[in-house]
Amino acid sequence: MRERQRDYEIVFVISPLAANDEGVAAVLERLRQTIDQQGGEVGAINHAAPWGRRKLAYPIREYVSGEASRRNFTEGFYVLMNFRLGAAKVIELERTIKLTDTILRYLITVIEHKGKGSTSTAAAPEAVAETSEA
Repeated sequence: MRERQRDYEIVFVISPLAANDEGVAAVLERLRQTIDQQGGEVGAINHAAPWGRRKLAYPIREYVSGEASRRNFTEGFYVLMNFRLGAAKVIELERTIKLTDTILRYLITVIEHKGKGSTSTAAAPEAVAETSEA
């Protein structure tokens, strides 16, 4: 039985220490490989303006590999990625993200498509209203 795939988007912040071209490409390639291995597909990837290197709203304290104490980060490199993946497979993607030291924060959200199911739910209240008036 094939699992239903859903559309997701992820926004993640890469450490400014790894925000050069090679570092960003390595993180994107690692996430792309994980999604492909889980049977998903990557859509659009956006790290151009207004994304890219930006000042954070508040400092984030994170460990840097090779250092014993945490460091305060006030900047980060923002990336927006759209992908399609099975709901049970998102856990493996989150595991990969948590193991990637250069990603400071991330947020995965489901993209809801309003046009598909809204017509049947909108028609039901109208039918109830018509029968109550008669």
